[in-house]
Amino acid sequence: MPAATWTGRKATAEEAAADISAALGTELGLSEPPLAATLPAESNGVPAGSLLPPRERFSGMPAPTHCFVYVDAQTPRTFELRAAVLSGRSGIRRSLGLGHLLYAVPLTIRPVASPVALSTTSGSTPARFEGDPAPTNRLNNDTHLLETARALTPATAGPDRHHTWQVARRLTIEPLPHGAVLLAQTLHRPTARAWSLGAARVLDFAAGVEAALG
Repeated sequence: MPAATWTGRKATAEEAAADISAALGTELGLSEPPLAATLPAESNGVPAGSLLPPRERFSGMPAPTHCFVYVDAQTPRTFELRAAVLSGRSGIRRSLGLGHLLYAVPLTIRPVASPVALSTTSGSTPARFEGDPAPTNRLNNDTHLLETARALTPATAGPDRHHTWQVARRLTIEPLPHGAVLLAQTLHRPTARAWSLGAARVLDFAAGVEAALG
C-alpha cells in the first residue's frame, strides 16, 4: 500500500504541497483542489490570522521537519489544515514524508465555557471527553461519536506493528472569541491506490459534534 512519501527529484516542498492539495480535492469531491502554501520549518507553521495554533517546538515524530503545508479551504465547509512534511532518506536518495496533520474546523454550536478535549488513554481506560461538563456529557453519551473520535486520533504511528512510536493525541473543542473551533490532529492512512488525509472523516466528525451539541 502506498504511503505519502516523495523521493529523489520529487522530494520537494512544492511537490508535496501539490499532492496534498490534489488529495484533498479527490477526498472531498471538489471541482477544484484547494490552494496549498508551504511554510518554512523554522516558522510558526501558520500564517497570521489562522485558527490553527502555532506549531509545537518538538513534534514527537522520528524525523526532522522539512516544512509545513498549509491549506485554508472554504468548501465543502470552512476548514484549515497544517501538514508537517518530514525529511529523511530512502536508501541513498533524499526522501520526504507526511507527519502530523492538524485540522481546525469552525463549529456552529452554542458557546462552550472552557475547552473540551479527548483524554489520553490510561492503561485499560479508553479515551473520553473531559472539560466543560454539559457538552462533555453529551459527547460521552454518544457512543458512535466517541468511537469515531478515538479512531480519528491514533495514539501510535509507524509502518507496521513492529516499528511504532507514540503520537500525541489531540482532539479539542476550543472556545475562541468568534466561536467554537474543533482542533483535530491525525495521521494520513494508506489506501489501496494512494493515501488519505482523513479530511472527510474530520469534517464528518465536526458535523456529528454539531448535531450532538447544537
